[in-house]
Amino acid sequence: MHEERRGGVLRPVLLIVLGLFVLALVYLIVPLGPERAVLLGSDARSGEASRSDTIVVTKAGGGMLAVPRDTLVDIPGVGKDKINAAFANGGPELTVVTLEQLTGVKIDDYVVVNFGGVEEIVDALGGITLEVDNPIRVGIDGRRVYIPAGIHKLDGLEALAYVRYRGGPTADIGRIGRQQKFLRELARESTSLAKLPRLPATARSTWRNIDTNMNPLEALRFAIRTRLSGIEEAKLYPGTPKYIEGISYWVPDTEAGDRVVSETIE
Repeated sequence: MHEERRGGVLRPVLLIVLGLFVLALVYLIVPLGPERAVLLGSDARSGEASRSDTIVVTKAGGGMLAVPRDTLVDIPGVGKDKINAAFANGGPELTVVTLEQLTGVKIDDYVVVNFGGVEEIVDALGGITLEVDNPIRVGIDGRRVYIPAGIHKLDGLEALAYVRYRGGPTADIGRIGRQQKFLRELARESTSLAKLPRLPATARSTWRNIDTNMNPLEALRFAIRTRLSGIEEAKLYPGTPKYIEGISYWVPDTEAGDRVVSETIE
């Protein structure tokens, strides 16, 4: 009789717990509109103006669109300038408005990653595996770092050197490409089952080194939806490099851009 009463009490409790678990999964995974966020990589140092070196718009459950930082756009309240000037003049909020104007789609959220925190994040993750296309030799805060070409598991200092290095045949363009590659692999590895024991420490380190208008639950939901849909290489917003009054710009091809937007984040 006692066992029957206890079973009668436990069954409703288990059903409630199961129901809450299912609701949580639905909230985290099931699409509720075309959520989009822009990922901005910033590497401003002390005494320097803030700038966004990496600009990638991501659609949860969809694609990724990379916008070159030198893209010539009309920034509200500023005028014609490179798109990374939006970050310098009005932070991520003005960058979002400028991107919405360029792409014609609504962007719900932003995440600004401080590349200066890469060392802490990668060490918390236990390292990150990346393919290094060309040897990297650079000084980081008085510490010399050398990374030969090839596939390597980088520690925090090496990863910081990887995202900051400006040398090599492609100079600054290569740096932006490496930063995008790093962010994609960071997203993959930090959400892999193999790294699960390190997830709490990685999450704490990451949260300390980002600025976002999402709360932790919203950020988790967006990350899970993006991870489940597959983290693909971002497509580049098309354009042509051009010097205007001695300054290098990426002049956007808006007609081709509309097609790429439709294929990725629309």
